[in-house]
Amino acid sequence: MSNDDSSDSEKPTKRQVFGRRLFSTLILWGIVIAAFVLAIDWLFLLLACAVVFLGLIEYFSLFPILGFRRFRWQTYGVTAGYLGLLFARNWGFEPDWLVDLDGLAIAALVICVVLERLRAPLEGFRTLDEIAATIFGFIYIVILFSFVPKILMMDLRDVTGNPSSHFYVLFLLLVTKFTDMGAYAVGSLIGRDKMVPHVSPGKTWQGFGGAILFAFIASFGAYFLFGHKMPLITPLHAAILAVALAHVAVLGDLAESILKRSLEAKDSGHKMPGIGGVLDLIDSILFTAPILYVYLLILA
Repeated sequence: MSNDDSSDSEKPTKRQVFGRRLFSTLILWGIVIAAFVLAIDWLFLLLACAVVFLGLIEYFSLFPILGFRRFRWQTYGVTAGYLGLLFARNWGFEPDWLVDLDGLAIAALVICVVLERLRAPLEGFRTLDEIAATIFGFIYIVILFSFVPKILMMDLRDVTGNPSSHFYVLFLLLVTKFTDMGAYAVGSLIGRDKMVPHVSPGKTWQGFGGAILFAFIASFGAYFLFGHKMPLITPLHAAILAVALAHVAVLGDLAESILKRSLEAKDSGHKMPGIGGVLDLIDSILFTAPILYVYLLILA
């Protein structure tokens, strides 16, 4: 038997992939629900920190070029300081300059990277590529994902006046992940017409329709189950958010496909069977979280 035949025989079937994905999804939702039921702010924030740092580690591991500088420790240090100051808001530390925290963090990382780069000879465009890859990774993972805890720390109340920001985070996760599931399930069953085959050959327009359908199911399901905890989201807003979040969730998935195909990586990692790595898990959330945050700012 040839090596090609051996690799084909070892390739998992669609049923096996679906089973692994379902198992990983159930485990992950169990963790989310446990944090949600306990409703402990520091537990949510701890999970956010873990996701961010694991995402950064995976991102830097995607660059296989020998000697490619990734300025990891500078990024980890700035990320730790950024998250510490961001979460300090939750305990009353709110000086005026914290409103510019995102920009200050990016500026701090740029300064740290440039200072570090002074230690070695320049290498033409590769030098700029190394710096750009580091800054992009920080913005893509840390800044974009930070909108999840930013929603959690908003002063949102239910109809009785009790804090309810974690219900809006749950709404975000439900709509986003149902969008992913709808795209995968419908695309696997009846997907024919490719959306952007040069970026992601597996994405189809039929899957995109499934993504929007499942987003509506999740959005209105959340509204009927715990809408009283989210008085800002009326049926009209549930419909608008279903469409908006579904579109940007698909875009977020495609954004990671651009990253992986550019670096010739199939998955960002293998920590979760059937799903891949942390970046494969949060790629769509990175795009939906800022949209929901801005939407809630407008409504509130």
